[in-house]
Amino acid sequence: MKSRNQILESASVREFDLLVIGGGIVGAGVAQDAASRGLSVLLVERDDFASGTSSRTTKLIHGGLRYLEQLKVNLTKELCHERALLEQLAPHLVKDFSFILPIAKDEKFFGLKAKVGLTLYDFLAGGNSGNHRHESLNQKELLEAAPALSSDLVNSGLRFHDCITDDSRLVLEVIKSACGDGAMAVNYMEVLDFITDDGVITGAKCKDRYAGNEISIRCKMIVNAAGVWTDDLLLKANPQWKSRVVPAKGVHIMVPPSAFETNNALFLPTGDGRYVFVVPWQRALMIGTTDTSFKGDLNQPLPNRDEVQYLINCVNRYTSGRKLTVKDVIAAWAGVRPLINEPVPAPKVDMHPKEAAKLAHAESSDAGTGSTANLSREHQIIEGPGGIIAMIGGKLTNYRLMATQALDKLTARHPEIAASKNQSRTRRMMIGGWADKNDFLTQTAAIAAKARKFSIEPATLDHLISSYGKDAQMIVDLVEQDPTLNERVCPDFPPIMAEIPFCVANEMAVSLEDLLFRRMRLGMLHQIQCRAAGPKVASLMQSLLNWDSSRAALELQALERTLDAHMASFRDVAAPVL
Repeated sequence: MKSRNQILESASVREFDLLVIGGGIVGAGVAQDAASRGLSVLLVERDDFASGTSSRTTKLIHGGLRYLEQLKVNLTKELCHERALLEQLAPHLVKDFSFILPIAKDEKFFGLKAKVGLTLYDFLAGGNSGNHRHESLNQKELLEAAPALSSDLVNSGLRFHDCITDDSRLVLEVIKSACGDGAMAVNYMEVLDFITDDGVITGAKCKDRYAGNEISIRCKMIVNAAGVWTDDLLLKANPQWKSRVVPAKGVHIMVPPSAFETNNALFLPTGDGRYVFVVPWQRALMIGTTDTSFKGDLNQPLPNRDEVQYLINCVNRYTSGRKLTVKDVIAAWAGVRPLINEPVPAPKVDMHPKEAAKLAHAESSDAGTGSTANLSREHQIIEGPGGIIAMIGGKLTNYRLMATQALDKLTARHPEIAASKNQSRTRRMMIGGWADKNDFLTQTAAIAAKARKFSIEPATLDHLISSYGKDAQMIVDLVEQDPTLNERVCPDFPPIMAEIPFCVANEMAVSLEDLLFRRMRLGMLHQIQCRAAGPKVASLMQSLLNWDSSRAALELQALERTLDAHMASFRDVAAPVL
């Protein structure tokens, strides 16, 4: 990635084929697709890359098993095929993962329905499922896979496969892929207003929130990929715009692996007709998510104690021994999904009376909690005012397909641009800097060999390659130059201090939160340890970015405020005013 100064200097004097607004996974995918076609592209993000929904997901690249209950067969098939493709394109970052759906003793009909659903799931994946078709587990096999489950409650299970990733790292790697093809991307660049010419939008007036100055950006086309802020931007273009986005809040909690013994990820049916995941992720257990309507500050969604307790209760429903408590929680966070204001049609199928009763209970529960579980998870690509293309909804899994559809729509409207450009190449573009699968295998072996020479721990090496792809070599080189950078940032997790200078120099990290919440995931893994590590990280960033002591103190205070606000949901911490 080019430096901020290089990008802003160029942006002020040229016209781009495409301006992408939004630095989450959808905007990153659009920038990559457009750059792969040969378009000149600038991506701008008001905050940090992936700072919104795209760093606060359940980290799954999956086919959406529960969508089959809504008879969304085409959506599930689409997601299954994209899952398989991403597993090939980003082998370091998108990895096969085993999930288990426990079946309670009194839920025989549910177990039969789930088995039929998983058979269809495998069929929709087609040849992409490989040897990872679902299998049935007896009680003994189930309890060996997840010892924390209660033998009094469950007597069988179903094992199936999906993929897991690191969502914000995926965003950054896709942006870096776009930049490798000539795109430019800059964070902390807020769109204030649009520039129009005879009713057509031809640019945007932006504010650099990092430096404080304003800049006008000229472009031929615009894609609005701002997620839950999509309507806000369209209102700037047309004050009469009618909102299309419904914000849906999802909360996750993290607990240490010792708090709930399982060797696999779990897919747990809840008592209100939903599902909660329990996923081993980065040396902790991630539990989530909730699904409720949200009317608060979109810029700072926070978990509350009721939501944390709801997730704890969902897990405890399946245990008979040690129960989770709020004291087990080491981190909690919330994201807001941009759903489309369209309900999912109720499937017209015959239903077992017990299942019908559960559905009726779920619907009545939804009404009381403001659930958004019945809103569509599909996406829409719409033509907004002034020629803007806006993207609403969608999933982490199908970002690439959404981007291709948006660019096809744009280039169809601008044949004068499309005529001299290529077709999308993203189906063949490796993510992470690899040339191909052989290059991935060769380079990871070389990086591992060099890392061992400098006593980099195996867990840290795995983390570096999984997070940074081929760029892990640059971090190992930093350790070679300065062995003190091999120190862990937090004691229980593998990220090391060498990642800080790398991210500052190569990934436009300009704040402590950029580093600790999104480049390294420590702010979402263990918020108490992250708070304790803040001073030493601030000290290193101060030297790298030439902060004075006042700026360093402000950065540390901002980090502590954010962490304390999150920890108020599970610790006796007075939540600060943000």
